[in-house]
Amino acid sequence: MSYYWIRQLHITTVVITIGFFALRFYWMMFQPYLEKRCWVRILSVSNDTLLLCAGISMAVLSAQYPLVAPWLTAKLIGLILYIVLGTLALKRARKRSVRIVCGLLALLSAGYIVWVATTRSATPWSL
Repeated sequence: MSYYWIRQLHITTVVITIGFFALRFYWMMFQPYLEKRCWVRILSVSNDTLLLCAGISMAVLSAQYPLVAPWLTAKLIGLILYIVLGTLALKRARKRSVRIVCGLLALLSAGYIVWVATTRSATPWSL
């Protein structure tokens, strides 16, 4: 598979991940029974696994790695932050207000990751 197609797969799965997280976040706030369905978890995990595989494949094919390329390090840190905040927003936090703040911060961190990816700069606001 060429780099182009892996990149297209990566971009597609990023869009699905962010959109599906936003939908699950909405469900968590207004229709929690929808967020707890089995197919929701399966779809989310499947897409995120495909996203991770495509990202790792792109890093290997381009020979750019986190801790070597600063922008990839920033993406990795943003990803870890997104995962932690997303988990708090959808499952772990007990108070609704904390879930809402964590969900909004998770979406903000996803935006940062996309911004870093498109600018290839760890600090895209300083360009």
